[in-house]
Amino acid sequence: MSNIGNFLSKFVDFQVKKRGQELYADSKVKSVDYSSADDTWMCIVEGSRKYITKVKGLSTNRIKTSCTCPYDWGPVCKHSVAALFAIENYDETDVVRLAKKRNAYKQRVDGKYPLSSYKLITRDFVLENTLSDYHSLLYVVSPSYIRHAFLHDNTLSIEVSLNNKTVRIRNINGKVSIQSDEAAVRKGLRQSEALVLMLIAQSQFPNVLEKAFANIDKFKKLKLKEYGINSKADFDEYFYLSFDFDKGVDAVPKELLSSVIVPNNKTTVAHKRLDKLLTEINHSRDLPLSSFVRDKEYMIGFVVQNLGFGDSTSIDFEVIEAKANKNKTKLMSKFSVFQQDAVSNVLFSDNQESLINFISSREDLQSVVDLWENSSKVLLALSTEKFVYYKENSFSKISKNNIKEVVVSKELANVEVSIVKDDMFYIARMKVRIGDKLYNFDEIDFDVSNASMVVLNNEMIIHPVRSYEDGVVLHMENDEIKMSKKYKDEFFDQVISPLARKFNVNFDKGTYDVDVLSLDFTKKQLYLSEEDKYLMIRPMVVYDSELTVDIFSKGNVMQHHDDEVKEYKRNFELEQDFIDQVSNLHTLFSSQRTDDSFYLHYDDFMKEMWFYKFFEQLQKYDIEVFGLKSLKNFKYSPFHANISTSVSTGIDWFEVEVKVSFGDNIVSIKDLKKAIINKQKFVKLSDGSVGILPKEWFAKLNNFFRQGDIKDGKIEVSKLKFSIIDELFDSIDDNKIIEEIAEKRRRIAKFSEIKKVNVPKAITANLRDYQKEGLNWLNFLDEMEWGGILADDMGLGKTLQILAFMERIQKKNTPPSLIVIPTTLLFNWENEIRKFAPKLKAHYHYGPFRERNTKLFKDNDIVFTTYGILLRDIEFLKDFRFNYMVLDESQYIKNPHSRRFKSAMLINAKNRIALTGTPIENSTFDLFAQMNFVNPGFFGGVKNFQEGYAIPIDKDGDIARANELQRLIDPFVLRRTKEKVATELPAKTEDVIYCEMDTEQRQVYDAYRNKFKNELLGNIEAEGLNNSKLMVLKALTRLRQICDAPSLINDDDVTTSESVKIKEISKHITRKTADHKVLVFSQFVGMLSLIREELNRQGVDFEYLDGKSTRKQREDSVNNFQNNKKLRVFLISLKAGGTGLNLTAADYVYIMDPWWNPAVENQAIDRCYRIGQEKKVFAYRMICKNTVEEKIMELQAKKKKLASDIIHTDENIMKNIDVNDIKDLFG
Repeated sequence: MSNIGNFLSKFVDFQVKKRGQELYADSKVKSVDYSSADDTWMCIVEGSRKYITKVKGLSTNRIKTSCTCPYDWGPVCKHSVAALFAIENYDETDVVRLAKKRNAYKQRVDGKYPLSSYKLITRDFVLENTLSDYHSLLYVVSPSYIRHAFLHDNTLSIEVSLNNKTVRIRNINGKVSIQSDEAAVRKGLRQSEALVLMLIAQSQFPNVLEKAFANIDKFKKLKLKEYGINSKADFDEYFYLSFDFDKGVDAVPKELLSSVIVPNNKTTVAHKRLDKLLTEINHSRDLPLSSFVRDKEYMIGFVVQNLGFGDSTSIDFEVIEAKANKNKTKLMSKFSVFQQDAVSNVLFSDNQESLINFISSREDLQSVVDLWENSSKVLLALSTEKFVYYKENSFSKISKNNIKEVVVSKELANVEVSIVKDDMFYIARMKVRIGDKLYNFDEIDFDVSNASMVVLNNEMIIHPVRSYEDGVVLHMENDEIKMSKKYKDEFFDQVISPLARKFNVNFDKGTYDVDVLSLDFTKKQLYLSEEDKYLMIRPMVVYDSELTVDIFSKGNVMQHHDDEVKEYKRNFELEQDFIDQVSNLHTLFSSQRTDDSFYLHYDDFMKEMWFYKFFEQLQKYDIEVFGLKSLKNFKYSPFHANISTSVSTGIDWFEVEVKVSFGDNIVSIKDLKKAIINKQKFVKLSDGSVGILPKEWFAKLNNFFRQGDIKDGKIEVSKLKFSIIDELFDSIDDNKIIEEIAEKRRRIAKFSEIKKVNVPKAITANLRDYQKEGLNWLNFLDEMEWGGILADDMGLGKTLQILAFMERIQKKNTPPSLIVIPTTLLFNWENEIRKFAPKLKAHYHYGPFRERNTKLFKDNDIVFTTYGILLRDIEFLKDFRFNYMVLDESQYIKNPHSRRFKSAMLINAKNRIALTGTPIENSTFDLFAQMNFVNPGFFGGVKNFQEGYAIPIDKDGDIARANELQRLIDPFVLRRTKEKVATELPAKTEDVIYCEMDTEQRQVYDAYRNKFKNELLGNIEAEGLNNSKLMVLKALTRLRQICDAPSLINDDDVTTSESVKIKEISKHITRKTADHKVLVFSQFVGMLSLIREELNRQGVDFEYLDGKSTRKQREDSVNNFQNNKKLRVFLISLKAGGTGLNLTAADYVYIMDPWWNPAVENQAIDRCYRIGQEKKVFAYRMICKNTVEEKIMELQAKKKKLASDIIHTDENIMKNIDVNDIKDLFG
């Protein structure tokens, strides 16, 4: 069946095929069936439910599939794919076997179809004996097709709801047959017969017929014995036989046994009724009261309405108003429903005010328990009212004629249990006590009574029910629970003992010998447990003889031993005092006094260390506590925290040692940090218990861990953050540290503002005001011995400010400062020194012929080297002591794990400065390495910074954390923008040129886009997004290259050389920019080569610069472009020329292809938009319409967040890309 593989490859989507293959591998294809008559395969495939799948035309290679699932995404669903895989692996000999067997139908005898294989009904047996016309019905059969099944006189009768037919399976002398009362078919089983047999075949017990017809007499005797009835009794008097396809034959008790329970059998109706009776009830809280306006003319009454349900929702109340007689003894006329919001002329009392509140609040209640409690409160309050009426139902309008007066008694109705016996059974009979009288259930008017109130026959006196448990019993259909007399002990244990915990139990003479004892309890106990996030607190008392009692239970305690019952009379008054003690421990407990236990959410238990007070009070009241060790969510340590600190000093940081212990449990510094960072005011101890951290220490420790890093069991805190150490001042013993902190205090105390310094005379340039402020700031850092980051916008003269600072600090005997720069900027610095600081002596440690001799450094003010040379010569450079170390374009070391960063940190310098226009290019984490370079240890460790700042800011968008970081770094980072300080700069206009691809270029683009989309989504499904990001980048790069020019992808199948962008840039250079100078940037050197060819063809002169250009070539190209008026165009690689170039002669900039990080594009534009520019600047980004380029622009805008909150520039879009973004990019 190799044609299946071809079909799947051509017509099935990758994802659908993959999911179908998974269904097949998970054995979700439940059956495979073949019909040779019409060349059709039929399969059952299990998905969210069972589906029928058909496959036709396999033999003719004209495959068609259909499925009963709702799939509408394409021609073939995953269930059909799973079926095709199953068919492909199906044993072809089975096809022949099935076809042959179907011709072997049996002959009916008197309309009965013989079942020779009845002992085990199989699916194949049913299909083999059924015409194929019925097969589609048999593939998804359900027990819901059966209305009823019962067994009588060796005949199993089954009523089929699907067609309202009856199927009978008979066993006559060991021969089993099946017959339905539907019309005969030509051959095989009839429809309903096949349905019934298929249900049996697919049930848990396909041998159920054997069980049904075998040993039925033995089954009957065992069932009688189980109920304690003589096995020779007439089975049919007590039971009838039912049949279930999964369980087989079962005996259903008749009415005579409806109240009988059986030991160790919890499925009987009577046992379920007992369970309901014993169910624990959770009570609700009282509702608040409101106030009303009073008047004097009308009076109000109350109507009790019976809704006819019998349970706690069966009762309702209505407040009415009417005119009373002169003596106010009777309501006479003008009956109407009381309108609470329109009070005008009604007089009512405080009790009536409460009643109105209770009744009006009922509409907000949902649970039956809440409704019952509300009804109880209303009825009890009505017992003091004069005008109370009863109404049969709530559907008719209230009038004088359909209500009758009723009295609500103060005598409550409660259930008691009488234990009696007859010839066969022990019986627990429910009765109702009202006052000092007991009433049988048949003396109650159940047409009026319900779970909330009892009315006796022929009376109109309402008795409120004592408790919800009593109401449950009153709502039961039967007032008795029975058990065979042979199970006397079991009856006590399973019925009497649990009932006694809720109800008063009375014993008839001759049932059990009862000895009544009165005891006082000797111990008070609390048992703690937990449910989800709640602490459950159950009060218990221990009486004499170590008898433990749950004080929320209601009845007396009974014990049964050797046919004697001991009933212990509880001291309910003392137990109530204990409940009062516990309920006063927490405000939430007062509303839980009637529940089955007290409970408290762990948040409340821990809040303000309340549990300390809790356990102290328990000790005071001499209450024992059990269950502490078994609590999983909370382990309590009785010891208060013992905290001590010590401080030592290093070169760049203080070392703080914190010791915390609870009794003998010592807390490790890592566990302490974890608790503090997670804002837990407690810490887990080694013995599994929990220690609470003192409130006054929590903030201190939090500050230490956030601002310091753990090394060798101590917290290292940067000396720049001495104020944190200052918090421990009183506990520091080391005089050296005290003096060091005092000195820093004095410096800060003296500081009022950054003082102004003179610009060195040797500087030949006139510094602008903001540049002078930059010099003042650098001088301030020098005095404070702090490092800093000068992060001015590109083009604002960071180089000039540093040269002025170097001129100021470099004295005769001062060692030189080291400045590390990208190779491409060497000639810039050389030119700047020559122009603005000619007296500064510089040595360039660079080039293949450089000498590794520090003697060459000593007579110079500055030593220049590149990042590459720094890496190669670090062993040599690290041993020299420099005055300052300056990093230009310091984002080069943003990765703290890189060799660049590690090499920079090894340099020995008195102080450090970083220069960058983009201190944060991709994420907040970029800041870590640069700040750690200028002020070692400032942020502590990498993990510390990531958890404290990078992740909360970049991933969670935590603005508060971003603001905190901004405040932290503010003294050490100086950033000014052109918009703020270079106001004399001309305007800059940025715009987008949208390019429309021609037909050939568009066809290439669409073909590759579709190819990449399918491959990517499949790979993401299989490998996950994180493992597919390189593939995403590769695909996006290829599509961007096609947008530039299809020839850039080097595909032999791509023959077109058309490029709309080359046409467009050529037109702009030759026709639209006139005499203006133009910068053209592209990420792809190949694109620049294509533009170069076009410019050569048109005879346009240009300069060219990429990563292969030498330092001399760069300098010559820049000078020629700046000074040669006839040369108008400069082609520049975005990576190689995006920084360090001063090209103010240009005023037009073209970005040929959008870059992942717009900050790089901004740097490119700033090559001409900088100090010295006198013309208006126009910057254009060239975008192909309806391509990935357009979507990258949208995604950049969508992904920008928290810009400028710290010192952000722009984000790399790949930082937070997700699957939806990818679908959109390739859509």
